[in-house]
Amino acid sequence: MLAINALANQYYIYIKKGQQPIPWDIYDSKPPVKFGLTDYLSKVFQAIETSSAIRDFIFYITWDEMDELPTYGQNVVVFVVGDEWYRTPMYAHKVRAVFKCIGTRPVLGCNPLLQPSLLNLLTLIQFLRILIVSFPGLANYQYHKLKSWLSGKGKITPIYDIPLGYNNSKNLPIKPIEARLYDTYFSGSIVHISYPIWSLKHWLGTPKSLARKLMISSLQKLQRKNPHYQVELAITAGFHDRKPEDERSYCEIMMDTKICVVPRGTSFETNRLFEGMKYGCVVVTEALPSRWYLDGVPVIQIKDWRDWEKVLENLLRNPQLIQEMHHKSLDWWQNKCSETVVAEYVVKQLNASITLSSQQQNLLPIANLSMSLTPP
Repeated sequence: MLAINALANQYYIYIKKGQQPIPWDIYDSKPPVKFGLTDYLSKVFQAIETSSAIRDFIFYITWDEMDELPTYGQNVVVFVVGDEWYRTPMYAHKVRAVFKCIGTRPVLGCNPLLQPSLLNLLTLIQFLRILIVSFPGLANYQYHKLKSWLSGKGKITPIYDIPLGYNNSKNLPIKPIEARLYDTYFSGSIVHISYPIWSLKHWLGTPKSLARKLMISSLQKLQRKNPHYQVELAITAGFHDRKPEDERSYCEIMMDTKICVVPRGTSFETNRLFEGMKYGCVVVTEALPSRWYLDGVPVIQIKDWRDWEKVLENLLRNPQLIQEMHHKSLDWWQNKCSETVVAEYVVKQLNASITLSSQQQNLLPIANLSMSLTPP
């Protein structure tokens, strides 16, 4: 196992302001603080380390800290992995680069005027709330962008989108799609937060809970009408309540599934989307935002989960299409979302982030990345 001081760069998990950053040895299978994406990101960072492409950088990995960091400078790179409010960090102009899962550009994903429904109304309300919550960070970023341009310093650091990746995805051998046991599979929560009785969310629900209820209702209806279909359905309390044995079961069943159902969470992007592609499932999901790693993604996007029964039946009657989408999912994961591809993207953008400021002119150029996930 590599000691932290042997790494070319320093990696810290930063929970929230006021707390000390926690050193992270990215080769340690048990990180000091466990939260989503540490398995995925550790392999991204290992690819960068093995390549020797970057040296003397400080990487802060935070869930959703938007206000401050322990240190700033052109050797500081930040990964924000859990912010579902699409916010722009207040410190973005003070660091070399910010890489953000879910991004800073929300997507509405429906037309509440042409398709009126409770789900679409709540989706619109949530979208407007996101715009309000994200406005201060966006305004601050645009202010510093204008200030930098007026002073002749050039562009400030862009905010780069990166995939959510997986939470816990075992490296299992890819099972042929025609040999898989389950036609379709969903394991997850409907409501993972108990809202107080005075909250409107308690009575009306949320976009996530309503979408998933519709999806589950459609699956149950399909089971009753077609008992010969192999449908696996498991309702859980929520991601944070999963146990290690649940993760193993989840991975094994996912690898044994032909069609992976990916309803929205709080945001439209979810880990399940990438987990399904990694395992070569046919992915059926809702609206997706425009991202470099999602544009053209080989999934089936569904506008209304009440149509899910018809979509599934059409898929199961077309094994050739399932076979084609199986291979496209695997290719897309490997070429767009895998750890090595994201590592290459990070290095490319760090190269592009060099500006003409006198402070940055003293920085050493960053070499091209040679990919490997094998620890030195």
